[in-house]
Amino acid sequence: MTESGTRATDGTRARRWVAKPPPAPREENPGWAAFSYLLSGMIFYGGVGWAIGHWVIHSALFFPLGMVVGLALGVTLVILRYGRTGQS
Repeated sequence: MTESGTRATDGTRARRWVAKPPPAPREENPGWAAFSYLLSGMIFYGGVGWAIGHWVIHSALFFPLGMVVGLALGVTLVILRYGRTGQS
């Protein structure tokens, strides 16, 4: 809050508190959004691949395979969301 002073009737300065307006909403940064799509895809599908490999197949092959699939899906989301802006 900010302090806004006004003169009281007796000549002294009276204090009145005025609330600041809320900050304007920030725009989404496309670079960080694209990075988060790629990273979250790798983490999620890498975790799914690890879980399948650990509990079902007992093989470590599905963890890197899940990460590659997650990265491919993340790249696909980035292309679909940000890659087609210049086309008519």
